[in-house]
Amino acid sequence: MNTRIDLMRQRRRQPSERGLTLMEALVAILMVSAVMVAITPPIFLAVATRVQNRRAEQAVQLAHGEIDQVRVLVEGGINDENQDQLPADAGNTDPKTVSPPTSLYRDLQSTNFEKSAYDKDPKQLGVNEARQVDVNGDGTVDFLVQTFIANKQEIDRGGVKIPLVFNMGVRVYSAAAESNLGNLQVDGDGSVKAASLQLTTGEGQQTEKPLAVLYTTLGQGDSSGALDKYRCLAGASENCE
Repeated sequence: MNTRIDLMRQRRRQPSERGLTLMEALVAILMVSAVMVAITPPIFLAVATRVQNRRAEQAVQLAHGEIDQVRVLVEGGINDENQDQLPADAGNTDPKTVSPPTSLYRDLQSTNFEKSAYDKDPKQLGVNEARQVDVNGDGTVDFLVQTFIANKQEIDRGGVKIPLVFNMGVRVYSAAAESNLGNLQVDGDGSVKAASLQLTTGEGQQTEKPLAVLYTTLGQGDSSGALDKYRCLAGASENCE
């Protein structure tokens, strides 16, 4: 009896020589492949969408920064010496319908510079000219920025016309839009709107539309005649030059 028990114990201790058959291995490989094929597209979708949303967040911050630069200039007082630091004038038109950029100002600028882009380079960009911007200081283009003003309401100061109130527009495009300059998308009503941040596995609308679009009204509210100029800008006054 003890001998039989000992034999059974020895058999249990002996490693099994039985392995996977070729068919079982193939089935396992097919199952792993099926799982990988099923989960790979959602992974790419999630990563691409996350990158797109991150770029959009940076673009909005950059647009706000552009407006803040001009706001500081306005609050400090616009005069004959510094008014050339304002963005290009698009004339009397709805800022939303100003055409997208068709050309590029190739002078890479970083948002990490202590001075503003206007202080660094007083060059007056054209209304439809975008500026290259590097947001992380790595020397590569991250965004293209289009800034402009419209509907200037001016006041005469010593024979010099000084803009007192005006509209300002900022559009921030992905660097991927550079290859599409001149063919950037405009909506049916002639306006330029931000790209839709939809789920995507690629660039989405980044090559056709801006990632951020901001329009605002700026003015020297504490200056004499500012209220009348605001009314003129809003079309609520008939006594406008």
